[in-house]
Amino acid sequence: MVVDDLSSCIDRGQTFIIAEIGQNHQGELENARKLIKVASDSGVNAIKSQKRNTRTLLSEEEYDRPYDSPNSFGPTYGQHRDALELSVDEHVELMEYADSLGVTYFVSPWDPVSAKQMIDVGIPMLKIASASITDEETVKVMVASELPIIMSTGMSDEEEIEKCANWVRESSGTKVMMHCTSTYPSDFDQLNLSYMRVLSENYPDFIIGFSGHHRGIAIDVGAVAMGANVIERHFTLDRSLRGSDHAASLEVPGLQKLVRDIRAFEMAIGDGIKVVYEGEVPMRKKLRRVQ
Repeated sequence: MVVDDLSSCIDRGQTFIIAEIGQNHQGELENARKLIKVASDSGVNAIKSQKRNTRTLLSEEEYDRPYDSPNSFGPTYGQHRDALELSVDEHVELMEYADSLGVTYFVSPWDPVSAKQMIDVGIPMLKIASASITDEETVKVMVASELPIIMSTGMSDEEEIEKCANWVRESSGTKVMMHCTSTYPSDFDQLNLSYMRVLSENYPDFIIGFSGHHRGIAIDVGAVAMGANVIERHFTLDRSLRGSDHAASLEVPGLQKLVRDIRAFEMAIGDGIKVVYEGEVPMRKKLRRVQ
C-alpha cells in the first residue's frame, strides 16, 4: 500500500488524523501490532508511539527513585520506564508493519539518543512531545534530520513555544504546531480551542493542529471546524488497563467514530455556492405553494 504522507493529505483538504498509542502497548510488541492494525482499520492516517533511552533521559537519582504507583511496571521509576520501552528493532518492525497497511508510523523521542536512533533507522516523521519543548539538545537532533516535525505545546508558555518554534524553523521540512493541554483527561474548560487562532496568526509557516486528552470526540470535530489540519488522540484497546494514559485514551469504537465524524464534516463543508440539489427538486414540487 502507498502511505499517505502529511503534506499530501493536507494539500487535498483532508485532516491528518493520528492515533497516539504512546506506551499503551505495555512494552509488548504484539500489543503494539494489535493497536496499529485496529487504528489502521479505523481509517487514521498515522500511528505514533514514543521512544526513550532511560539512562540518557533520567539522572541516576531519578532512575532509582522508588515508584509505588498503582500504574507502576517496576519498583523504581527507571525500571518502570524500561519495562514500557520497545527496542529500536521493534520500532523498525512496527514501522514496516504500518507501512504494509498504508499508514505512517512515527515516534516522539524524549532524548537525543532516541532521536538519533529513530532517524538512523528511517523513521519518516518526528514529534516533539510537550515535555520536550524546552530540550534544545533533543529538538536540534530532530531538526537536523530535515524530516517533517510536529511540535506539541502542552504545559508551555508563549516564550517557550516561540523559542522551540525558532529551533524548528532551522529545518526545511514540514512543520506542524499542535495546540495541547497536558492534563489527563482534560476538562473542557481547559481546552481553549480559540488559542489555535493565535498560533495560526503568530506562526503562519506552521501547519496548526490539535492534540487532545479530553473525553469524547465532539471537541475534535470542533477543532477541525476552527482550523486544525492535524488531530491527535491517544488510543487504547481497553481503558481499564494498568497505565497512566489508558484512562485518557479512546477505545476502538471512539476512534472509529472520530474518523467517521471528521470525514463527514469535511464533506459537509462544501464550497459555499448555493445550489438546488437533485434530491430537493421533488420536494420543491411537493411542498411549495407557489412554484
